[in-house]
Amino acid sequence: MGERNVKGRFSRVFPVVVITLLALIYIFPILIMISASFRSNDQIFDTSLGLFSRHPTLDNFKNVFSVMPYGRYFGNTMWITGMNVLGTVFCTPMISYSLAKIRWKGRNIIFSIIMASLMIPYTVTMIPLYKFWTKLNLVGTFWPLIIPAFFGYPFYIVILRQFMLTIPDELLEAAEIDGAGRWKIYRTIILPLSRPGIATITIFTFMSTFSDFLGPLLYANNSDHYTLSLGLYSFMNEHSVDWAGMMAAATLLMIPILVVFLFCQKYLMEGISTSGLKG
Repeated sequence: MGERNVKGRFSRVFPVVVITLLALIYIFPILIMISASFRSNDQIFDTSLGLFSRHPTLDNFKNVFSVMPYGRYFGNTMWITGMNVLGTVFCTPMISYSLAKIRWKGRNIIFSIIMASLMIPYTVTMIPLYKFWTKLNLVGTFWPLIIPAFFGYPFYIVILRQFMLTIPDELLEAAEIDGAGRWKIYRTIILPLSRPGIATITIFTFMSTFSDFLGPLLYANNSDHYTLSLGLYSFMNEHSVDWAGMMAAATLLMIPILVVFLFCQKYLMEGISTSGLKG
């Protein structure tokens, strides 16, 4: 009995220890970034000061607002992010519903193509897409960063499709017997039961779009269209880098993402844990 109790305690404690260590590994760079944002450039690489500065300063945060038009960049970022979230929430559930619950010719082929597209790196399609948007005269606007969301991103389609497969077909068949059509079933059954999955892709969309750097770098070539991620470039020049200012700007960039994750992690975990139960 004693040996079993020891093994039982070890099996309970060991995962907690491993998770705690991994959490510390991931949190440590964030702590370094936050600590550096309250230091001067002279102190930022001084390891003798420890993790937290004895004389913190807010000058770096003041410098962020003086070096770059933070309000404009934040507004641009929220506009692009909000439209991406709207497009994802509006279109992705309909696409996933058709792939999960409606039988039509070629459905499996289309889904296989969507799955295969996940294997293609963005760098492969980057140049063809840039040429495409150039021919449409949309380079230098927000639209190349917004329009694709209204056609569905493959990763989010796959996640939501797998989630919808867990919805019992008997519910849909009962609704059809009562005379409900496809759209009514979608509105009254599929959408309410898919809230955790929709919340998951909403959070993913917000986090990835808000912090996106490559997309705005390609298409927002006008300084009036810069996002916060591009605004970090304001602290880099030909001869030196304002590391402390950059850390302060990165901290401000991280705050909205962190707030969204902390308040929505329940839905995120629920959506992830149930999106792969059925194939």
